[in-house]
Amino acid sequence: MLAGAELPEQTRMNPHGACASDPYSAGIRYGALRRLAESGDIDGALATLKASELRGLGGAGFPTEMKWSIVRQQADPEKYVVCNADESEPGTFKDRFILTHLPHLVIEGMILAGIMTGAQKGILYIRHEYEEQEKILEHEIERCRREHLTGENILGTGKRFELEIFVSPGGYICGEETALLEAIEGKRAEPRNKPPFPVQQGLWNKPTVINNVETFANVPQILERGVDWYKSAGVGGARA
Repeated sequence: MLAGAELPEQTRMNPHGACASDPYSAGIRYGALRRLAESGDIDGALATLKASELRGLGGAGFPTEMKWSIVRQQADPEKYVVCNADESEPGTFKDRFILTHLPHLVIEGMILAGIMTGAQKGILYIRHEYEEQEKILEHEIERCRREHLTGENILGTGKRFELEIFVSPGGYICGEETALLEAIEGKRAEPRNKPPFPVQQGLWNKPTVINNVETFANVPQILERGVDWYKSAGVGGARA
């Protein structure tokens, strides 16, 4: 998609449908990223995620901060961040809604993961039927490049993070995290045996963060609004 191209009206942010989940509805986006770039306080950001008790929202429920910290601690300098946006379950569309109305939160969450773990490459793995969402994400990724939120020198920090989209070849099994990695590597999408786990040997056998759309979108919300807000946003004592 051409830089600066206007999106169709139906694909633009709907302030009535999604602003309650957008901490930037009345201000500049990517605020959590901008503050982390200025402060460099990665330990503090990870501590906030740990206190929030954010877990993977793709099914396994693994603590997000623990996963990111494990990847951060790996000695291998080559690391990856992967977003699972395959969403193949019949009748499921929550990720599609987030990608349509809050793409900036998903992308910001991925960039934050890259900075916190030392990963320099992110891949957003999207379901092959989500053509509209793919265009929205392409537009947002291009905007991030223009504003130096990704690339060789993020906001003058000297840190690098490149982000691209990978379209799923199709198939329900592609939603499994290791089958997804196999597909990105150009292989048949079949699950790998575990261990080793992706945090140790993931994409191209390198340490890899894999989370789903909703998890990444929650990270900037927590860093912007705080732990108490996140813990109070759920129903019946549940987290948001």
